[in-house]
Amino acid sequence: MRLHPPRVAVAACRAAVFASALAVSAPTAGFAADGGTLTIYNSQDEGPVEALAAAFEAKTGVRTSIRNGGAPALARQIVDEGDHTPADIFYAEYSTALVTLADKSMLAPLGPEVTAAIPSQYSGAHGDWVGVTARSFVILYNRKLIAEDKLPASILDLAKPEWKGKFAFNPRAAAFLELVVAVEKQKGADAAKAWLSGLNDNGKAYPKNTAMVLAVDRGEVELAINADNYWQAVAKERGADTLDARVHYIGAKDPGALLTVSGLGIPKFAPHKAEAERFAAFAVSDEGQKVLAEAAGDVPLRLGVASPVALKGFDKAQASPVTAAEIGDAASALKLEQAVGIN
Repeated sequence: MRLHPPRVAVAACRAAVFASALAVSAPTAGFAADGGTLTIYNSQDEGPVEALAAAFEAKTGVRTSIRNGGAPALARQIVDEGDHTPADIFYAEYSTALVTLADKSMLAPLGPEVTAAIPSQYSGAHGDWVGVTARSFVILYNRKLIAEDKLPASILDLAKPEWKGKFAFNPRAAAFLELVVAVEKQKGADAAKAWLSGLNDNGKAYPKNTAMVLAVDRGEVELAINADNYWQAVAKERGADTLDARVHYIGAKDPGALLTVSGLGIPKFAPHKAEAERFAAFAVSDEGQKVLAEAAGDVPLRLGVASPVALKGFDKAQASPVTAAEIGDAASALKLEQAVGIN
């Protein structure tokens, strides 16, 4: 079973009206003559992007078309399509795919009205992609099996023998690869390799992040390394008070307090760059961020826009100092996993 973050119905989004600083005008004549459809390649869960696109359409009259798929596949498709790509926007659940395209010079520079709307640590170093929402790594724990004050002080502690058989992790998840890079950046490659070896010995590998939330809740394991938005999705579906699974924020700038970022970029050969820039500006505006905050179990990255769900604000999370730009494409993480026989 796969549970998604809370979604906003498309029809509701079309009717939603928020105060916004984004200027509104009719689609350009050239865009309208070209068929008037903005094409979005999307590797995020469908709900948030559908909500954002619907709100953008309602505000601007610009029609959108969404093509969903995995981030690596869509990024490769944009590269393969080259100057014939129909993609106007690439919306990625994790920043690694955006970095991959940026490194191949396949993203167009974004305007300052887009990049200035989001704190720079959540976006690309060269202004070619921008973070939109994010979530924090946490330790999920079963409140009936272990007290919160008995949890490991650091994510690195899970490599110690006393945690053998007690926790779950998802080594194939894109987010987990980012976590490996955070350990590598903060502690060094040797420490990251030793940590992964300990996880391989001690932990139980699960194929899905939501499955780990449910495993903790059922008591199959005491703990899980996961992101807080997956717990939020299950809590929204079932009711937080009914769950034995609880969220623990590690804090203390530990690698296990890493923030992972969803973001977007405009492909270099996008056929409708002007309209794509308007969509990007809408996504980071107060209005767009509020739409995403309602639709996704993430935290909006524009300062001053609050999340309506029970997630810890990044100003209080004492997050890892490793930024999305420093994570890069996470290729080093995959090599480290392979070196210890995990992936």
